[in-house]
Formats: sequence, structure tokens, C-alpha cells
Amino acid sequence: MKRLDLGCGLKGKIKNSIGLDKRVAPHVDVVHDLNVFPYPLPDNEFDWIEMSNIIEHIDNPLLVMNEVYRISKDGATARIITPHYSSHLSYGDMEHKNRFGYCAFISLEETGLFKIKKHLLHFSDFYKFMFISTFANLFPRKWEKYLCFIFPALYI
Repeated sequence: MKRLDLGCGLKGKIKNSIGLDKRVAPHVDVVHDLNVFPYPLPDNEFDWIEMSNIIEHIDNPLLVMNEVYRISKDGATARIITPHYSSHLSYGDMEHKNRFGYCAFISLEETGLFKIKKHLLHFSDFYKFMFISTFANLFPRKWEKYLCFIFPALYI
């Protein structure tokens, strides 16, 4: 399985993957700005693409997802983790350019290029104890519409 960690940054990359980031670091294999297209990667190359805490930093996320589609093999998995728009983490970094929620990823699925296999909203332990996380993950549209700023998620 060929893996790519897009925006692996200073945190390090996932095990057994190629790391791409705009900053030079010992674990970065490809130095490239994700806002510059096309990426210096071949078509149909990767089985797994990790995008952890990166899509919120991108100027045009839809163009990035088009590149992810281009470099992915048929049936590949793209794992995206980003602060939910209701999270203080979404607004706590001055480099964040975009905010995302469940409905944003549904609209990505509607492009026909991607199919959501699984979505998961991550909450603090207190909200897990109160079963807010269970409700939100069972009914994400209702939670986003009525409750997300009362009981905010951390990540999606």
C-alpha cells in the first residue's frame, strides 16, 4: 500500500508514507506548497492519502481535492481531519483560512469524485459522557443546525 501524508509539517509523517510539506524538515520527502498546482506527484499513485490538520490552511480546498483525486488510485482512501467550524481550534490559529463541518464534506461527495465511507465528529470527554457525541454522530445535520455552537465538536 502506497501512502502519502499531505502537509506532514513539523509533527512528522505517518509511518511508511511519503511526506509532502512546504517546509523543509528531516521527515519531508517532497517539499512543495499545496497551493501550487499540479503537485509534483504522478497520477494514480497512492492507496492512502492522509490530510491531518491541513485542509483548513489551503487557499482553495476544492482544487486540492481535485489533486487528491488525480494522484489517488481507484478505490483509494483520503483521510481528512480538520477542526470542526464550531471548535475553538478552528478560530485559534491565524493561518486557518477555511472552516469545515459535516455538510461541507457532503457537498464534496456530491461532486461525484468522492464517496464518504465514514464520518466522525470528535468531542471532549465531557460531551462523550453526556452522550452529545453519540447524538451528533447519529444526526450530524440536526446537530450542526441546532446544537453545534451550544455543544461544539473539536474535530471532524
